[in-house]
Amino acid sequence: MVSPVAVTDYLLLQHRADLGLVAARWTRPVNSSELRAGYQEMLRYAAGCDACRRWLIDARRRVQVDSRDVHWLTDVFYPTLRQHLHDHTYLAFLIGPHQIDHVRDESLPPLPHTHGDYCSVHQFTDEGEAVRWLVAQR
Repeated sequence: MVSPVAVTDYLLLQHRADLGLVAARWTRPVNSSELRAGYQEMLRYAAGCDACRRWLIDARRRVQVDSRDVHWLTDVFYPTLRQHLHDHTYLAFLIGPHQIDHVRDESLPPLPHTHGDYCSVHQFTDEGEAVRWLVAQR
């Protein structure tokens, strides 16, 4: 197993080759520009790990989620995944139980959801369940 790489003071990335996934862990709350830069770093990192298309995103330390950032992810970022990773990407978001009501956006489809032909997104409060879902997406 490869040790986590601290990309910034707010994001750790780790390639879990044994599970075929990239783990991204937010280490503190972030503002909008940090969030967007962090996702670009995740994409660069995953592309450098044999275009790893299964991501575990630990968002438990991100307290607030701005709906504009959620829409940036779904409308701008997610559609670029296939272009960079050359296939469908699977994103499992790990959140705390207290975050469930804060990350819901009624304008978005319920999870799990597949966005076009480029990615599928699911949300979990248990890391083991998230990893099992990702590993099953072979």
